[in-house]
Amino acid sequence: MSKLNFTVVDADELAKKAVTRSSSFGPNSPLKRLFQMVVIKRECYINDLWELVGHETVSTRDEKRDDMRRAIDWLLKRLAAIDVVAFGEHLGMQMTDEYQPIPMPRVIIGVLVHSPSKPTILVYGNLDVEEAVVGDGWGTDPFVMTEIGEYLYGRGVAMDKGPLLCWLNAIQAYMDAGVRLPVNIVFVIESMAHCGSLGLETVLKERISFFRNVSCVVMATRRWQSATTPGLIYGSRGLIYYHLEVQCCNRDLSSFEHGGTLFEALPDLFYLLSCLTDPQLNVLIEGTAHAHPVDMNTVRCADFSYEEFGDNLLVPRLPNRRHKHLALAKNWAMPHLSIHGIEGANSEADVRFVIPHKVIGKFSIALAPNQRPEDVTKALQKHLGQVWLQRASPNKMMLCEKFVIPSWSGRCNSPEYLAATRAMSKTYNVKPNFIRDGGSLLAPSIFQRVLKKNVVVLPIAENDIGGSPVNERISVDNYIKGSQMLAAFMWEYAQTNPESDFVDGMCMPKD
Repeated sequence: MSKLNFTVVDADELAKKAVTRSSSFGPNSPLKRLFQMVVIKRECYINDLWELVGHETVSTRDEKRDDMRRAIDWLLKRLAAIDVVAFGEHLGMQMTDEYQPIPMPRVIIGVLVHSPSKPTILVYGNLDVEEAVVGDGWGTDPFVMTEIGEYLYGRGVAMDKGPLLCWLNAIQAYMDAGVRLPVNIVFVIESMAHCGSLGLETVLKERISFFRNVSCVVMATRRWQSATTPGLIYGSRGLIYYHLEVQCCNRDLSSFEHGGTLFEALPDLFYLLSCLTDPQLNVLIEGTAHAHPVDMNTVRCADFSYEEFGDNLLVPRLPNRRHKHLALAKNWAMPHLSIHGIEGANSEADVRFVIPHKVIGKFSIALAPNQRPEDVTKALQKHLGQVWLQRASPNKMMLCEKFVIPSWSGRCNSPEYLAATRAMSKTYNVKPNFIRDGGSLLAPSIFQRVLKKNVVVLPIAENDIGGSPVNERISVDNYIKGSQMLAAFMWEYAQTNPESDFVDGMCMPKD
């Protein structure tokens, strides 16, 4: 099986300056033994991922709760096999859309303590995945992991279950190599991450005694910004998801009988949505333009080819041409709006002449890191009100804020970020990009708010992973190296001296 070719950003000398070398990677070092053990156990790790992907843990589908329960039981057994003392914390009942109570999936809390004198890290992961059906365009069954060439295809292999198992693989490597684990670990593994992490904050507060000695929170999710250079996520912008509803009458009508006799809802919705952005993708809501100063320190250092990005997606033209700096600034720190769909309109392939009586536009606004969600919603209400007055439609219009994900930022000049930088450099032979994630992670803000601890996110998947909608994939090389990197992170974190070791400031974001 061919291996990925990793390239060094700028020059070897820059990588040497950016990462403080330690003596733990000599020819007979424990870290090298760990890396070798991960490679030896490669097929076992792939088989574990195949088993876990086979459970349809879609948290947004009520009928899949039995699959969720079986996956949780499987994971509890797997944790016990690596000496983790774990249990499932019950969250009570959840009300469905049909007003039927169903049990919420358990949150797994696990503890692996070797010595009170060692640092304790909290490892967060999630078992649930996004919806996936073959009819959506998958080339394989999303819940039967398939190896094609050098890639593993299946729902959750890159963003949810794969990164979670990399932690278990790393701990297993320590056991198999006869190397004592250098840190204590507390696991928090939820199964409602794709339902707004419902119940997570309650569990953290009720079981706070498990987390009193935690030094930092680490999670492996999301993806790199580059196809070849690893990324270290130090923060994420916030996000607000909206429903914009327009209703024109009390039932669906036929254009044969009613066309031209009333103000239709769908054209009104199109008009409203078209007034939210301009052709250059700027959000036309007061107070959202240029709301956050862009950290050009990290943008300049980022290994990212904007042209290659466009070629990979086969887009006819990119909005920022060849300007990598502007593209990353837009993705990381500047507000943008995305329209996700319209509920109530005909989306079938056949020909229909329906005039929908009510339509709902679904869109989200990704916030600048320093924007307050309540201010953006207030400005949006004012903007839509003015546009609606200009439209002079007699129909009913309503804006509904569905959910909010707060922004978060980690403290980069810290032992955990230094350990992450060292671990990635030793695993991939190149220093990582510092990334402010363009997506929105909810869990980090919850951990920061409840535990008051620093958070670092360590993605294992390259940028080209197929994506969340269809054909999610991860290369076997990324999966194996992800396990090695997390093993190296634990080793480096235990070796770091917070009094004297610091991350080089050349490409580090300003705190």
